[in-house]
Amino acid sequence: MKSAESDMGDDLQRARKAITSGFLKGNGLEVGAGHRPFPVPDHVRIRYGDIRDRESLESYFKNSEVKTGDKIDAQTFAGLDTGSFDFVILAHVIEHLRDPVGSIMHAVRILKPGAVLILVVPDLLCTFDRNRPETTVEHALRDYQDGGESTTRLGYEEHLRYVHPYLTGEYYLEDEIQRQATESAKRWRELDVHFHAWTRDGFEMLLSAVAELIPFDIEVAEAAINENIFVLRKRLGASGTFLAR
Repeated sequence: MKSAESDMGDDLQRARKAITSGFLKGNGLEVGAGHRPFPVPDHVRIRYGDIRDRESLESYFKNSEVKTGDKIDAQTFAGLDTGSFDFVILAHVIEHLRDPVGSIMHAVRILKPGAVLILVVPDLLCTFDRNRPETTVEHALRDYQDGGESTTRLGYEEHLRYVHPYLTGEYYLEDEIQRQATESAKRWRELDVHFHAWTRDGFEMLLSAVAELIPFDIEVAEAAINENIFVLRKRLGASGTFLAR
């Protein structure tokens, strides 16, 4: 007999496959697939990348079936040529990054004109982030201006105040939250948390603001169980010269 968790996983896969079957072709890239790569049609070619090496990924996910390949930073996509992919997938990655707007901009940069970026973002209301404040457009745009320097500590503070108690039942006094947040911010490259959290409407508002800065259109904004799936298409004729802080 299948469990409710298994049924939920099947429903997610069906929703994801419905998206990829209609939008993916050619050569693509998924960054941060971990041990659950996004389903893609048989007719496409895909490569995988992650900021972590295989050993680190296996340790992090406690699973040896991880998708790894080139060392690729989803924040910057450094080393990848402008206009070189037919699609890029970031599933449950953007919320871990200090500068989500910058990541979206660089992901669009490496797409060919007319190609698509698939972003999968956990829904704040349906995950362990449910008690924390939603990341505002203003917050995310400020992160784009300074690379997240001014809000990194806040990300840890929100995790300690709202997420840690939900996951563990353990509550910290305010002085301890402040102490740990300060120490964690100094080690942000080592300590992985969700720096941001969105509802579907909140993330769509952010994308609409970012679309004023770079040339893409939002073609899909769809809820699926506990995540939201967005498909962005780089406009035809767009170059990669739009990136600038």
